[in-house]
Amino acid sequence: MNRLQEIDQRLDAIRAELLELAETDLDETQAARFDELETEHAALEEERVPLAKRAATVERMRASLTAGGERATEAGGIDVHVRTDRTPYDDLDQVRSGTVALADVRARALDAIEQAPAYVADEHRERATRLVERSDRHGRIARHMLLTGSPDYEDAFEQVLSGVQPWQLQGRAAEAMRLAAEHQRAINIGTDSAGGFLVPFHLDPTIIMTSAGTTNPFRQIARQVSITTDTWRGITSAGVTTEWLAESQEVGEHNPTLGRPEIPVHKAGSYLEATFEVVQDTTIASQVGMLLAEAKDDEEARVFAVGSGTGRPRGVVTAVAATPASVVSTAAAGAYAVGDVYALRGALPPRHRANASWVASDMTYLLTRQFATGSGPQHAFWADLGMGTPSLLLGRPTYESSEMADAVAAGANLLLVGDFQKYLIVDRIGMTVQFEPLVKGPNQRPTGEVGWFAHWRVGGDVLDANAFRLLQVDAP
Repeated sequence: MNRLQEIDQRLDAIRAELLELAETDLDETQAARFDELETEHAALEEERVPLAKRAATVERMRASLTAGGERATEAGGIDVHVRTDRTPYDDLDQVRSGTVALADVRARALDAIEQAPAYVADEHRERATRLVERSDRHGRIARHMLLTGSPDYEDAFEQVLSGVQPWQLQGRAAEAMRLAAEHQRAINIGTDSAGGFLVPFHLDPTIIMTSAGTTNPFRQIARQVSITTDTWRGITSAGVTTEWLAESQEVGEHNPTLGRPEIPVHKAGSYLEATFEVVQDTTIASQVGMLLAEAKDDEEARVFAVGSGTGRPRGVVTAVAATPASVVSTAAAGAYAVGDVYALRGALPPRHRANASWVASDMTYLLTRQFATGSGPQHAFWADLGMGTPSLLLGRPTYESSEMADAVAAGANLLLVGDFQKYLIVDRIGMTVQFEPLVKGPNQRPTGEVGWFAHWRVGGDVLDANAFRLLQVDAP
């Protein structure tokens, strides 16, 4: 018997003894034994990781010599065996350790997206598919989906959110949780001594959040990227200049000035409590991910507009307001008139007009509608195009942000227009949820409630303030 088999057998024995002890009122000796077993369990799990990785490599090499699949060629001309007769969630230990061909990992992830539960909307599947196909050069997002998307992991996740301890899980659920935990540690997502569990990818708002059903306008119109690191790094340029040349004339130097913006991700959290009775009488544990996603969306709608950029994303209004060249004052102090709308639109540089959108509060839009004259739904100033389609203001779509000013007062930021592809939202893949089995009151006595704490990481900032113009009410 090899060492890996010995460890697996010992881990099974430890879990069985822990379960037996957990069902009794522990005396001092039993409590000490319980702690001893937990320590040994953790040490064996740590020892198991490199052994399992080596075993997975051997298994992969064996599999590459057997029939039942087809061969694919990676960059560099290396033939890699890609199995086609497996479910997406087979051999996840090998997927986690990185010993499965990248082409296979991506193909499995796409299959997993197709096989996600029926309640996952088509637009969510499309968003996840784009992440794998366009934003996942190294297969990290695809690997995350596989390790958190299986029915076994979903079962394990719901159990731990209902109060089951991870070491109490049995069989396939226990194995799925173990692999996800190893992946979580490897990519450094939200682990601590109290534990924390990755949300299944088909419930994870850092993966599936789209414009459908959200009141957050910035998720609908801004550029979004997903990363597995701490900071997004990019390059910006104002463009390359050109010149007209005579015959045999030496071309001049037209090197553009390159910017290297960096957008860090910041941690945000949300907390939900429920009484024992609610937990016992409903299926709230299975709905926790959805409820926390709604809270996440509400908070992001605020910070993507007016976030300070310190310990949180920098909002588009905050960034543009800090750039004097992108701020347009109303023609009259303390007033808002139709001419201000035209002036703001005219101040936007031509290169950004074709993709421009408007953002303002609903009250500002109500005031703006009153400027329209004439009749008919297709009036040149304001056009209503029907349910599900944004209204048009001067030919460009309008979106509502309740965080923008809704009263005409000195200094108020009333109306924003610009190309929102120049506002970047950066999602760090992976929302983590932790379960609090016994909420305590001010006197540290139980309240008869349980809690769920979710945390995620997200960043946001303007890449080019010149792509926007902000209407600000002039002070008297």
